[in-house]
Amino acid sequence: MNTKEILHSFAYPGAAFRGKPFWSWNGELRGEELVRQAHIMKEMGLGGYFMHSRTGLITEYLGKEWFELINEVADVAAADGMEAWLYDEDRWPSGSAGGKVTVDPQYRMKSLVVTEMPMERYESGEAPFALYVGKVDGINLWGYRELTGDLSPAAVRAAAEELAPAHADEPGEWRVLRFDIVPDACNSNYNGTTYIDTMSRKATDRFIELTHEQYREKCGDRLGTSIKGIFTDEPHRGHCMDDRREQDGIMTCSMCWTDDLFGEFCRRYGYDARPIIPELFYRMRGELVAPVKLHYIDLADNLFLENFAEPLNDWCEKHGIVFTGHVLHEDSLMNQTVPEGSLMRFYEHMGYPGIDCLTEHNRCYWIVKQLASTARQTGKRWMLSELYGCTGWQFNFKSHKAVGDWQALFGINLRCQHLSWYTMEGESKRDYPASILHQSPWYKDYAKVEDYFARFGLVMYEGEPDCDVLVLNPIESLWCQAYAGWAHWISNASADVAPYEERYAQLFHMLTDRQIDFDYGEEDMMSRLGGVSRGADGKPVLTIGKASYRTVVVADMLTIRPTTLALLRRFADMGGKVIFAGDLPTYVDAVRSDEPARLAADCETVSFDGEALAAAVRANGGAYVSVTRADGTPETDVFAQVRRNFGGDGYAVVVLNTDREAGRRGMTLSLRVPDGYAVQEWNMETGERYDASALAHRAGDCTAIDLSLEPAGTRCFVLTHEAEPLPPVRTWRTVAEATVRGEFLCNRDEPNVCVLDWTRWRWAGEPEFHALAEVLKADRQVRDSLGLEHRGGEMLQPWYAKQYDTKHYGELELEYAFEIGEMPEGTVYLAGERPELNHYAINGVALTSTDINDFWIDDCFKKMQIPADALRLGRNTVTVRVSFMRTTNIEALYLVGEFGVKAQGQICTLTGLPKRIGCENYENYGLPFYTGCMTYRLTPEQYRGILGDAADQAERILLSPASFTGGCVKVSAMGRTTVLGWEPYEADVTEAVRAGASIDVTVVGTRRNVFGPLHQIPKIAGACGPGNFTTEGAGWTDEYSLIDSGLTGITLRAQV
Repeated sequence: MNTKEILHSFAYPGAAFRGKPFWSWNGELRGEELVRQAHIMKEMGLGGYFMHSRTGLITEYLGKEWFELINEVADVAAADGMEAWLYDEDRWPSGSAGGKVTVDPQYRMKSLVVTEMPMERYESGEAPFALYVGKVDGINLWGYRELTGDLSPAAVRAAAEELAPAHADEPGEWRVLRFDIVPDACNSNYNGTTYIDTMSRKATDRFIELTHEQYREKCGDRLGTSIKGIFTDEPHRGHCMDDRREQDGIMTCSMCWTDDLFGEFCRRYGYDARPIIPELFYRMRGELVAPVKLHYIDLADNLFLENFAEPLNDWCEKHGIVFTGHVLHEDSLMNQTVPEGSLMRFYEHMGYPGIDCLTEHNRCYWIVKQLASTARQTGKRWMLSELYGCTGWQFNFKSHKAVGDWQALFGINLRCQHLSWYTMEGESKRDYPASILHQSPWYKDYAKVEDYFARFGLVMYEGEPDCDVLVLNPIESLWCQAYAGWAHWISNASADVAPYEERYAQLFHMLTDRQIDFDYGEEDMMSRLGGVSRGADGKPVLTIGKASYRTVVVADMLTIRPTTLALLRRFADMGGKVIFAGDLPTYVDAVRSDEPARLAADCETVSFDGEALAAAVRANGGAYVSVTRADGTPETDVFAQVRRNFGGDGYAVVVLNTDREAGRRGMTLSLRVPDGYAVQEWNMETGERYDASALAHRAGDCTAIDLSLEPAGTRCFVLTHEAEPLPPVRTWRTVAEATVRGEFLCNRDEPNVCVLDWTRWRWAGEPEFHALAEVLKADRQVRDSLGLEHRGGEMLQPWYAKQYDTKHYGELELEYAFEIGEMPEGTVYLAGERPELNHYAINGVALTSTDINDFWIDDCFKKMQIPADALRLGRNTVTVRVSFMRTTNIEALYLVGEFGVKAQGQICTLTGLPKRIGCENYENYGLPFYTGCMTYRLTPEQYRGILGDAADQAERILLSPASFTGGCVKVSAMGRTTVLGWEPYEADVTEAVRAGASIDVTVVGTRRNVFGPLHQIPKIAGACGPGNFTTEGAGWTDEYSLIDSGLTGITLRAQV
C-alpha cells in the first residue's frame, strides 16, 4: 500500500485483518439462524468465519443439506463484505472425513509396536513383523539377534544362550523383542473408525475425494470467490515412541508406520534399517545418538509432507483456494517431534501457514517465530493463529488483547478465534468455552478488540521486517536421541533431551528480551533453499529462499547436517559472521565428527550468555533497536519489532510490555535510522495519530524515544519523511484522585437466574429414584446402566449415531428441586432444552414453550412460563420425562426471573432482591449465578466535591473502575459511551462532571458463574474443556465453585 492507503486502512480497517473465528456448527442447523449469526459476527467487528463441524452436530456432515447451508452462508459473507472459509473435517484431526475414509481398513493409521518381555513369557502364535532376542538394561541394548524361520520358545532360548558368553560382563537380562504392525483401535472420535495413515498417498487421495472434491462439486465457482480457503486441523503422522507402557514385566511402545517404510528408508538413506529395528527403540551399547533414529524420524516427516501436506496444498492451489490451518502441537521441540517432526517444513506447503496457541498463559513465543521464519523465507505474507482455545468463560477483553498481542507482534495477521458456537445444546455447551458470539454478554462490544487487532495486523503487514540474524533450529539434535519412552505423549521425559529444550527457550529470550529480531533456519530447508551471496552494500549474506541474513548463530546443537556445515563454511569464507554459542555440535548427521569444531575455530565463539551473545550479534552492525531503563540497562520485559520501508522509506516500530500486571516507566526506545525522520505515534486502539516529536531526540546514530508502557501495553511509533500537522502527544499529570465506594443504584440488563444442576433419576416403573447427583454424573449413571458410552468431546457425533441407533431405551424421569423463601416478583420462567421432546412440569403443573423464538441466552434454552399458582413457599420440584435415546442430553435447568438466590450445597433457595448494590461480590446480593451486565449509577451527589478544587482546575477528569471482574467495562454519560477493555481503563468524563450529570458504569459480565465449570477445584484451571465439567476426587466439590464478580469502586482522577 502507499501512504494514503495505509492511513485510510488504519483509520477504517477492513475485513482482511479482522478475526475469522471457528464457527462451531454443532447442532441441528437452520439456514435462517445461520444467517442471523453471520450478521451478528459482522456487527461484532469480525471479518469472516471458518465453518467448522464440531461436537454435537445433528445435521449430516457432508450431506445434501450441509452443502446447501455452506453455500447459503458463503453468499451471505460475500454480501456482507466478509470472508467465508471451509474446514476440512468433522471435528479433528483432519483426514478421516468423519470416519468415512477409514471405514476401509487399508487407510487406517498403523504403528510399529515393540513388545519387550521375559523369555519365559514368550509364546509362539501369530507371526510377528520381526522377532529378536536381546540383552536389555532399561533403555540400553547390549546385543541382539533376529530370529527367522523357527520362532519357537526353544529357538528364542537357544539364540540367547549362544549370544550370552559374548555379553557376560554387560548389565541387563535377555529378553524377547517382538515387533508388530498394529492398526489403531477404533474409537468414537472418528465415529467408530480410526484416524488415517497420513504417510499414505492413497489414504490422502481418498480423503480429498470424499471432502475437497465434494466441496468442488457442490460449491462450484464459489471456491476462490465467496469461499476463500480451507482449514486443516491438527493432522499428524502418529506416535514417536511416546506411549511406553510397563505392566507385569512386559513393556510396549509404538512408532509411526506406513506400508513399505523400510523400503523407502533404504532408497533414501542407502542402508537397510529393517535388520536393526531394535536400535531405533533402544540405545545400542548405551550410545546417546544413532543415525537410524535421526533418519527414521526424518523419513516419517518427509512422507507426511509428501503424501499429505503437498497433495492438499496442490489441490487448493489448482482450485484457487487457500490452504491454511495448523498441525498437531507446536509448543516445544518435543511437542512437535512426537506427532509430526519439523513444523517449519510443513509450513512451507501451506498457502497461509498457521499455528495453534491454546490457553491464556501460553508463553511459548517461539512458535510464532518458527512460523514467521518459514513464511518470510518462502515469501508468504499471511500467517494464521488459532487462539483463545481452552481459556474458559471468564476470559476477558484484557486477556483477549494480551494473548493476541505477542502473536500479532511477531507476525500473526489472520486471527482464528476459538470459538463461536451455533448452539449450546447438550454437550456443545462444554466444547472449550467461551463462545465468541451472542451467548457472551460482551458480544456487542467486541468490535473494540477487533478494531485494535485489525490495525495491529495492518502495521505488521506493511513494509519488511528489519531482521538480519539467523538462528539454526536444533530440532534434529532431539531426533537422533529418540528411544522407547523418551516422551510421555508430547512431553519430554528424557533427562538428556531436557537441556536442549531449555536452551532453545533460553536462546529465544537471550535475543528477543534484548529486542534483537531473528529468524530460525531449518536445516532441511537450508539444504534446498540456502545460498550465499553479497547484498546491495557488497557485504556477504546467507540466503534462505527470499530472506537474507548477515549473522548466523549456532547454539548448543548436538548434531548438524553436512549440508549446513558446507553452507556456513562458504558464508564464513566470504567474510560472513557465524557465531557459535555454548557447546559445539559433536556429531554430523548423528555420526561423531570434529568438523563442527574445525568450522567454529574459524568463526566467533561465545559463552551461552545473553549479554555476550547480544554483544557479538550487534557488533556486526545491521538492524538495531533497543529498549533501556533509566540506568541504561536492557529492559528485558519489552519485546520490539521494526518494519522498514513502511509506506515507502519509513519505519514502524511496535513495542510490547510482556508483564501483564505491572507497567514500565522511564524507558528509552532507540532505533538506528538516519536523521531527518518525523516521529509519530499511531494509536492502534482508536485509529488516532499524534505528533511524537516531543518524545524524540537524536542519540548518536539512533533516534531515541521516551517510552512508558501500561501492563500488557503496546505502542506504535512511525518514522516518516512526510511531515503532517498532527496533535501532539500529551503527557498528563494527576493532581487529585478519589474513589467512590459504598452502594449504588444498579440496573441489570437480564433477569436473574438460578441454576438447577442436581437431579434424581429413575426409569418408568421403578419405585424409587436413584440418589441425588450432579446432572452430568447422573447422565453417566444412566448411560452406564444401558452400556452406552459417555458423552464428551470425543463422543459419537449425533448425525452419525442417529443413522445407526434409533432405539428408544425407555422412559426416563428426572427430578430437580429448589426452595422458595420469598415469593418472586413478576413472571418466572424455566429455561430448558427441547421442550418439544421433553415433558416438563413443576409441582405437577405441565409447562410448555409457547414461542420457540423466546429463549434465554441461547436459542437452545427455550423459556417456559411458570404459572404463578404453580410455585409455593418451601420445596418445589421440577420433573422432566423423556424417551431416552443414545442422542438424549441430560442437562441443567435454569429458573429465570426477578428473585434473589442463595446457593448453598446441592439445593438453591429463591429470596428477595435488594434495590441497591454495593462494591462487593454479586453473590452477597442474591446474584451468585448472574452473568449479564450490571450498571452502577454514579450520581452528582456521590462525586461532587471529592476532588476538591482540582476538579475546577483540571484540564480533564478521568473515570476508572477501582477494579472489577467481568469481560469489560462501559462508561456512559452525556450520550457518549466508552468501552474499557484493558489498561489504563480510563474514560474522559470531564463534560459530565462539569455539567453535574450522572455517569453510568457498566460491568459487562462473562458466563462463567452460570455455565461453569460450577464444581471444579480449583475455580480456574490452566485449561478449560469438556473434562473440566466432570472432575472427580480432589478436583470436585459439591458446593458451587464461583468466581468473584462485580465492581470494587469507581475512581475519579483530575489531570493537567
